[in-house]
Amino acid sequence: MALAQQNRPAGWSTHRLLSTAARLDERRINRRLVGLGLTKSSFDALDCVEELGPATQNCLADELGITAQSLGKILDRLKDLGLLTKERGAGDGRSRSVRLTPRGRSVLRTAEELVRGLPRPERDAEVDLRRHLEQHIAHLTESPQAQARADEAREEA
Repeated sequence: MALAQQNRPAGWSTHRLLSTAARLDERRINRRLVGLGLTKSSFDALDCVEELGPATQNCLADELGITAQSLGKILDRLKDLGLLTKERGAGDGRSRSVRLTPRGRSVLRTAEELVRGLPRPERDAEVDLRRHLEQHIAHLTESPQAQARADEAREEA
């Protein structure tokens, strides 16, 4: 056990650091939101619906970086809780527009306050981490052509 403790987390790969930090943060947020009947995933979905306004499940899934099928389960649960509605689109009867209900907005505000109240790391370190993660996410979501051009530019430098 002592040997394992010495390698934590300094010897971990970046992807392991990111995924472990994300899981630990998710558990921490889940504990805070349990009283509202929410999880971090459902909180993220509500936040995304509010941010994008009425949107299709596919659009929301793309924004959240998950499959439409996974998001569908989350949205169905939120609909059952009365936090959002799914209405058929005007042009395509198969697509559904997802919207927050007034209750959904209220629960989202409460959830935001609960999450905002969680203990936070040093502010400057958090701001720096956010900036790096935003850049990392932007890089990972670039088109393959843009990534190839950026890789070529780095090789030439």
